[in-house]
Amino acid sequence: MKEYKIAKGWAIFIYILGPLFIVLFSWIFIQSFTTGDFTSNANWILIPVSIAMIALMLVGIIEAYKGRLLIYEDRMVSIGTFSTRELKFNEIKGFTTDANYIFIKPYDKQKKQIKISRYIEDYHELLAWLSETFTDIEEQIVCEEKQAILNDEDYGWTEEIREKNLMKAQRTSRIINWTAGVVMVWILFNPTPYPYSIMVAMIIPIVALLTLKLSSGLIRVDEREGGVYPSVAYAFILPSCGLTVRAFDYEIFDYSNVWPVTLVITLSFLALLLIKQKEITFKKVYDYFFTLLVAVFLFAYSFGTVIHLNCYYDDSATQCFTARVLEKRVSSGKMKRSYLKLSAWGKQEEIEEISIDKDFYKRVEIGDEVNIHLFKGKLDIPWIYVTDE
Repeated sequence: MKEYKIAKGWAIFIYILGPLFIVLFSWIFIQSFTTGDFTSNANWILIPVSIAMIALMLVGIIEAYKGRLLIYEDRMVSIGTFSTRELKFNEIKGFTTDANYIFIKPYDKQKKQIKISRYIEDYHELLAWLSETFTDIEEQIVCEEKQAILNDEDYGWTEEIREKNLMKAQRTSRIINWTAGVVMVWILFNPTPYPYSIMVAMIIPIVALLTLKLSSGLIRVDEREGGVYPSVAYAFILPSCGLTVRAFDYEIFDYSNVWPVTLVITLSFLALLLIKQKEITFKKVYDYFFTLLVAVFLFAYSFGTVIHLNCYYDDSATQCFTARVLEKRVSSGKMKRSYLKLSAWGKQEEIEEISIDKDFYKRVEIGDEVNIHLFKGKLDIPWIYVTDE
């Protein structure tokens, strides 16, 4: 029998850090009851978080002490905090790995897999033994995928051409994804010149879509770690996030006309993605979940694009109104935003809070009058701009 436990260094780390965290969150839990109002918003967060962290640390300490993997001549047994799982060697289909665990997969789907932490002692020895004894399922899938590509005449007349096309597709997807990452950093941290940074962010997903269609299915949307098919997932995700954040550079007065246009663009983009593609077959639950996830990012892309096109390219005449500053505040968190609460003005019949830039926030004080410029919007989405001039 061979026994594997958590590495000694990690065990010592957990035995020291775990009790310290338990003491810390126990103190926070007690303080939530003894100071201030029990029903305050902060306590609604601190109390459940403290309980969860105390429970997590306790489980971690017990797992570090009790958890182990036992390997016998014909089976392996995993002993954990709450359960013990056993698989005979002839029941094991193979194994997969990720950043934190090794997963031992059984043939029988009714049986539960065994999960082994990568922080186990003699991890590399164990992984080498598993590789010699059982099938690396991910490696097998990769081999099968590559062979399927090399055998598919849709990707070239000969096997040599198909292999070259695969390498070209991998290179193309890397270029597009890296460009998307650079552009997201550009528009989030230093969008200068502003119109060009936003325009490039709007173009990249379109380029990614055209690349997908021209690759005949060789380039895909889904990003699967270790997969052979190259993906342009980041070309959709990163610019969409950047455009959404930058959309809040503009203060929209009425969102009524935003949603129909955004929805039309989203559905059109999604339809183009799904037409004549081999990736999503809707035969598994995952396909529906993945499609929904893609739709969410396409909606974010469409929203940012609509707001930018409506406001930046708006050449309509402005209507001017005045309002008084009632309150000022700065939001918490890393992405701090400055807000003013203004009195009723023109078409705005109720007191409202609007976001402004930092420099303007520093210039105005409570009680000051500010000017509100109301624009029609290029896409008939009214928006406002507030100044002190």
